Amino acid sequence: MGKAKRRSMKQGIHDKFQYMTRESALESVINNIEKRNEVIDTITLFGFTAEEMLEAGAAWEDVMAFGGLVS
Repeated sequence: MGKAKRRSMKQGIHDKFQYMTRESALESVINNIEKRNEVIDTITLFGFTAEEMLEAGAAWEDVMAFGGLVS
């Protein structure tokens, strides 16, 4: 194994999410919704709708703060 591959493998060990399902991603968004910059990527990656976020327990004001990111 070359140096670059070994380095890449080591960096992946400490990633925040090694395996993320749609449900776990939604839970992560709801728990960290006040950290807007951190959850924007997850919302756009999974394409969450406002309805999904509201059913998961997010406040209406928080969901509407994302504006055009959620449909």
